Amino acid sequence: MSIKSQEINSCIGRLANNIRAERIDYNSYLDLYSGEENIRNIDNINNTVVYGRRGSGKTHLLKALSERVVDNYPVDKVFPVYIDLRRIIPLVSPEVENKEVDALLIFKYIMQEVSFNLYGNLPILLNKNEFDSKNEALFDSKKAQLNDFFESLYLEFNGRELKKSNDLTVSEEEVKSLSGEVNISKSPSAKLSASGTVKENKQTGRRGHVSILHITNALDEILNELDLRFLMILVDEWSEIPREIQPSLAEIIKKTFSAINVVTKIAAIPNRTTLGIKTESKFFGLEEGGDIFGYPLDMRYVFEVNKNQTRDFFNDLLYKHLSSINKTAIDNLVKKEKKTKDSFINILFANVALNEILIACAGIPRDFMNLFLNSYDKFILSSSSTAARISVKNLRLANAEWYESDKKEQVDKNDVEKKLLTEIVREVIEKKKSMHFLIPEKYSNNKHIQNLIDLRVIHLRKSGYSHKDHPGVSYNVYSVDYGCYNSLNITKNKLDTSMLNDLNIKDLRDVRRISLEDTFFQSFMMEIGEAFRCPHCKAPIDVNHAAYKKRGLCNHCFEFVQAEE
Repeated sequence: MSIKSQEINSCIGRLANNIRAERIDYNSYLDLYSGEENIRNIDNINNTVVYGRRGSGKTHLLKALSERVVDNYPVDKVFPVYIDLRRIIPLVSPEVENKEVDALLIFKYIMQEVSFNLYGNLPILLNKNEFDSKNEALFDSKKAQLNDFFESLYLEFNGRELKKSNDLTVSEEEVKSLSGEVNISKSPSAKLSASGTVKENKQTGRRGHVSILHITNALDEILNELDLRFLMILVDEWSEIPREIQPSLAEIIKKTFSAINVVTKIAAIPNRTTLGIKTESKFFGLEEGGDIFGYPLDMRYVFEVNKNQTRDFFNDLLYKHLSSINKTAIDNLVKKEKKTKDSFINILFANVALNEILIACAGIPRDFMNLFLNSYDKFILSSSSTAARISVKNLRLANAEWYESDKKEQVDKNDVEKKLLTEIVREVIEKKKSMHFLIPEKYSNNKHIQNLIDLRVIHLRKSGYSHKDHPGVSYNVYSVDYGCYNSLNITKNKLDTSMLNDLNIKDLRDVRRISLEDTFFQSFMMEIGEAFRCPHCKAPIDVNHAAYKKRGLCNHCFEFVQAEE
């Protein structure tokens, strides 16, 4: 048996089903998860936001954590509820422009999902025994006691059982409770009760509006009745919520859950997330380091930073996924090659090709899987009869095609980002013959740099780096994506392997000579119309800088300037 055999070929072909976590063709996310330390590090009762770019494994991590918590439920009495916000957001009316209204409506649907999940799992949570008539009677009694509380969390009783309500709305009083001001029209069917907590819909006779305090109390009662030590709410795809709405939703989550035994785990994209805003009087939303703790995935498996950890992670990733499809075939291959599962990846890749794919994927599991599938396809189609492993040539051709089909299209939709990437590639690759480069930290939040990171065409490698020629200035280390070599008119139709061979993948200590300084960014900002010369100090004014946006001041000399027409 070899990696060319029909059995292995078929196994690898089915691997495409497991690239996206939500579509994994397997019965256990936990068994399939690589990087067990990630689960261990967030399996606690602290609110956590898991940061990572698309494809970094956020969804798989949350689902694996959910399975682990369920497995430990009999002892720990912690129960998880996983929620994909993409299923909720389309329900927000695009006609409503008030961010508090949108946040409240999203939160109502979150609570509906939570309550429906708890209600559906009552037999497990109440330890129902269908063979014990006495136990079943107690279960029915307890279920009936809980019905009112579940109705408070936006479930409706249809005469037989509770179901999700289809008519969730937001009241003026709820908006006022959140924001301190009311700027929406009154709902004709919403009336405030004497208590100020429950509003009745006179058209249906059903409860239509419930205050945050009422939700908190109802959820707390449910947890007590179910004897739950903690409820763990796993919120996926947070960054799909419009950024201007996120702080309001985070504020509701804080107000509702902070005083009861509910822990929140959020999966979010770093540059598309605003969990809170500091105001003059308070912090509005969830404050990192206090209300919630960040856990970054992007930098955990970077080959240039930690070769062994990165190799071990992707070795485990491949072995687990392929074994889940055909364990017998994979184990027979390992045995025939006289390897162990810990060196499985060496059966598939030649040494240089292995190093290059670990660099090329930039620590992103989804990109690694796609590159592996594409390079294996090139290997099967074009390898000589003597080739036993995926070669550098196979990988580079696959990488170029992957860039063209996945990343380049997205870059081409953004003219400014395409231009910036072109300039970076020319400065770093063409002139300096390097993969890595430095950017002063003050430019790390530039929206165009952040967009290139989101598009996975440049990759952050290390933060807080010093430059021997610029003492006191902190830099970030980045790398250009491998696939860029086949774009931007640097190479035409084929990957220029001669240029790639000449590239020196440097140790990070030696990258200090390749830095993009003020002149680079100022020139670029002037060219795209996001900067102009200050009439006082003659330095380029960044029109996106807070000093200019808020007060009309130059961000260099801080003199007042007249906005350019």
